[in-house]
Amino acid sequence: AVVSTQSTGNPDEAASETTKKKVAAPPSDKIAVVLRNVGNAPILQKQKYNVDKNKTVKWMSNWIKGKLKLKEDEQVILYIAQHFAPPLDQHVGNLFDCFGTNDKLVVQYATQPAWG
Repeated sequence: AVVSTQSTGNPDEAASETTKKKVAAPPSDKIAVVLRNVGNAPILQKQKYNVDKNKTVKWMSNWIKGKLKLKEDEQVILYIAQHFAPPLDQHVGNLFDCFGTNDKLVVQYATQPAWG
């Protein structure tokens, strides 16, 4: 018996089925961080990053400051849960463990005090 399957003969169609884009989870030593601007802070073009769990809040603040291309005398203040600024020596992994939701940590950033 001969079995026939219908095919459009389009190789792009077959390839698209096998190479569907999947969102990869961050490596186990990294966490997904979503950055949200507050007040008049500039909006980052990319808002989701994978950050090493052992990085500190101070590192992240300086990193965001660089991404925003702020001047040396300008500040970036980070907030968790839209109301408190974590200590600068706190590790991002600890914040994720306590305040992470849906496998990500949402961090708000501002250039002037927003809450508190």
